[in-house]
Order: sequence, then structure tokens, then C-alpha cells
Amino acid sequence: MKAFFLLIGLALCSFGTPSFAQVATEEPTVVDDIQIDVKGVTLTTKGDTATVELYLISYTRGGRELNLNSFASGIVDSKGQPYLYESMRIGKVLVKASDRQNYTHYLLEEDVPVKLVMRTAGWKKQWGMPQQFKLVFEDSGEQGKFLEVIIDL
Repeated sequence: MKAFFLLIGLALCSFGTPSFAQVATEEPTVVDDIQIDVKGVTLTTKGDTATVELYLISYTRGGRELNLNSFASGIVDSKGQPYLYESMRIGKVLVKASDRQNYTHYLLEEDVPVKLVMRTAGWKKQWGMPQQFKLVFEDSGEQGKFLEVIIDL
């Protein structure tokens, strides 16, 4: 009798067990041979500063120069409004909005992830968590043409 219940139990288990793991179905964002991965989104405890961390990975053989339009890039709130950064760090390069630097040039090496951290002060709690990140950089194939990429956070 025990063997009978054991066989029935094994048969039921073979039909499949429920899985509680989430499977990531979203493809990574790749634009102009640059993969953009979201590392994290945070708000300070007061809720007055939003921070977005991304990883940028170049697939271009031999690397490429990233010409980032720093004034057009920014963190987007729940209503779709982009906000200018207070500070932006790409790799070891720190740029502050007070520097009034329109473009940030950075050499991306092939298959080497580079961390991009953008911090926006003056964030209001009623805006909630940042929803998107707007990244604007120059097309590698056409000088003077800029690509605007909206990354969901």
C-alpha cells in the first residue's frame, strides 16, 4: 500500500511543479552597438535626490568614443518630465551641472562595462520613483547626429 501511494505521489510530481522564480524576458537595450543595463535606482531617505546607475558596454571592435550630450540626458519622473542632473559620473570622470559642460567625451573599450551614475537634486517625493532615463549621445556612424534613448527603470 505504501508503494502504491509513493508511485502516485511520484507520478503527480512528474506533471510539473510550480515555479516561483521570475524569468527575465526583457532583452537588453542595445543602441548603436552600446548595450545599456540598469544597475539601480534610488532615492535618498528625504526623497530629495534621485540617483540612477547604468552600465554601458560597447560592442564596437577596438572600442569607441562616446559623446554624451549631458544637458539633454536626464532622469524622468512619473509624469514624463526629464530633469537636469546635479552630478554625473561615467567611469572615473565626474561632471557637475555647475561646470556647464554640454558634452562629455568618454572612450568605451570593447566589452568592458562602464558605470554611469546620474544624480538629480531637488527631487520631490510626490514625483515618486524615477520611471525612465533619457540618454542622448552621438551616433558613431554620422557625426553631428544624436540618438535619444529612453530606458525604462
